[in-house]
Amino acid sequence: MPRHDVRMTPAEVDAFVQAEEGGVLAHLDEHGDPTAVLVASRGLGSGLALTAVTAQPLPADGTEVCVAYEREPSYSGVRAALVLGRLTGGRLTPDRTISFDFGKIPAPDSPAPVREDDH
Repeated sequence: MPRHDVRMTPAEVDAFVQAEEGGVLAHLDEHGDPTAVLVASRGLGSGLALTAVTAQPLPADGTEVCVAYEREPSYSGVRAALVLGRLTGGRLTPDRTISFDFGKIPAPDSPAPVREDDH
């Protein structure tokens, strides 16, 4: 079924993440169990400086992590970015991002959506 492309551009992801005060850092602990830490963040060039907000510390350097950021003023306005990479000294340099912005879904009377295999 055709869908609209709701991915954010790299510039949109960067602006979105820079505007957020924090997110949720997820990773696998030493036993392979998923765990999460609330973090404050700020942009540092091509990376993010992260600080744990709770008593739970950040994972060890070299740990693969995902930091999730989201904003939901309304259902049609939900925006989110998942920033994936390795943590080093409280800094995350992104290897990959996944994002969406439901605000990119046009109104029902707008042009037809792109086909899923067209992007």
